[in-house]
Amino acid sequence: MSDKEKIISFLKALKDSDFFIEYIYTRGGCYQLYKVLKSLWPSAQPYLGVHMAHVITKIGDFYFDIHGEVKIDGDFLPLTEEEEKEVATWSFAGNNELYLGHCPVCDEPITIDRTKLIKQ
Repeated sequence: MSDKEKIISFLKALKDSDFFIEYIYTRGGCYQLYKVLKSLWPSAQPYLGVHMAHVITKIGDFYFDIHGEVKIDGDFLPLTEEEEKEVATWSFAGNNELYLGHCPVCDEPITIDRTKLIKQ
């Protein structure tokens, strides 16, 4: 199995491991996914979209995000040191509430606000 196939297989297994994984790595956690991939493939490099909204990972001659291989047309560039400092602060938990469903009595949304959670 080639490195590309191993990476795609890993990303599929990760994505399929929980319903929320795709949301985590597409709504604030894309740089964190780069760090996971870097820990497994040390040659990994982060690339930032020209609209500064998404980080993908270059490994070898290929680009990846949680969906698998990404085809780019000049719309992603290597991160600068300044950009890397910025995207390192991005996180799913820092930007999103976790939606649990609606209350069966009043139909209000039930969410978890991360600022109310206490790390044990």
